[in-house]
Amino acid sequence: MIDLEYIGINGLLYPNIETGMENIENDLSKYGLFRLRYLHKYKFGMYRELFLTGKLAEHCKQIDKTAFDRSERIQADWLTAHPMTLEDTMERIRLRTQAQTIADEIVFAELIYT
Repeated sequence: MIDLEYIGINGLLYPNIETGMENIENDLSKYGLFRLRYLHKYKFGMYRELFLTGKLAEHCKQIDKTAFDRSERIQADWLTAHPMTLEDTMERIRLRTQAQTIADEIVFAELIYT
């Protein structure tokens, strides 16, 4: 059960909820927004609990930061294993795109969709 504080207005009690969701879409990047949408669509119980306790924004920000850091690390490791040639621009673009795709696939499976 969630313990909430209430405010009495004109004889009625209203829950005192601060969502912390003001301008959340401006504060999050790709991974945090995907996590927010995933929770809302597929894990609504968890979404509702985090929302009502005021922890949803912080949760999404933490996932966003963790996912971004992990993605950067995966890309760097993959590009180290597959060095780019300086003379072939299209090959560099292909390798960079492939590294991003691999990193996204791993991050989404391990952090976003859990």
